[in-house]
Amino acid sequence: MTAQAGASVRALGKVILLGEHAVVHGHPALAGAIDRGVRLTATDGPLRLRIASWGLDVAAGDDHPVARALAAVAAALGVTRGALDGDADLPAAAGLGSSAATTVAVARALAALAGTAPSPDALADAANAGERCFHGNPSGVDVALALRGGLGVYRRGAGLAPLAAAPLPLVVGLSGEPRSTAAMVARVAEALAAAPARAGDQLAALGAAATEGAAIVTSAAPDLARLGALFTAAHRTLAALGVSSPGLDALVEAALGAGALGAKLTGAGGGGAVIALAPGRQDEVLAAWRAAGRVAFPCQVGATP
Repeated sequence: MTAQAGASVRALGKVILLGEHAVVHGHPALAGAIDRGVRLTATDGPLRLRIASWGLDVAAGDDHPVARALAAVAAALGVTRGALDGDADLPAAAGLGSSAATTVAVARALAALAGTAPSPDALADAANAGERCFHGNPSGVDVALALRGGLGVYRRGAGLAPLAAAPLPLVVGLSGEPRSTAAMVARVAEALAAAPARAGDQLAALGAAATEGAAIVTSAAPDLARLGALFTAAHRTLAALGVSSPGLDALVEAALGAGALGAKLTGAGGGGAVIALAPGRQDEVLAAWRAAGRVAFPCQVGATP
């Protein structure tokens, strides 16, 4: 099929509300897409990706993880050409699904350029091929949400079970600390090998919190105070597993001090981002984080592309 100018496509970032790390070990995670993401347009040309806001400009064949991901997505789709240009309002490398948003947007843009219409499963497979260039063995939740949006419960092997729930307003604060998803996943695996009973119980508790959180957000009158308590308890458990950091802990404590109902790290940890549930106190939490020199912003969880 002849290549054609592709339409502008978008893929979303995400937050894990409850269940990160537990999801890697077979437990559920409650997660949602946020109203920030990556937008790309494809034109005919050699495989290349430029995202201006990230200062990113790579070509397939470059010695760069994004270049390898670009090549992997293209290969999975059977595409050999595509010059991709775009922008992002999603922070990179912050645990907010930026790599999955990128690989999903790349897959959509390359397919649009080629004039094909892959199924959602085929797009997910292509995007996950790119995700493996970043994370080795990703759970798949980031790609599922980048692709479909919304809010859902994710189980590895079963995929994302969408939830009918109203969008949830949160605030996000960035720790500014370097992070490695692979290193944090390995740290939890080491904790599980060293103390199977204790770490297993901790992971099971995180999964149970995800299940309870799903019931809360889908109820007619969500108990946000209870959801906030689940957030904070989950952060303490994740810290006990060794995946928090001084910066993340400080953001959590600042949010609670500013009146948030609950706060926790989101994603792999070791740096990255904190989410806070703070109805009526969002401005105060944002001000506290910004006063500490941190980038922070409000978002809606449960967004659609």
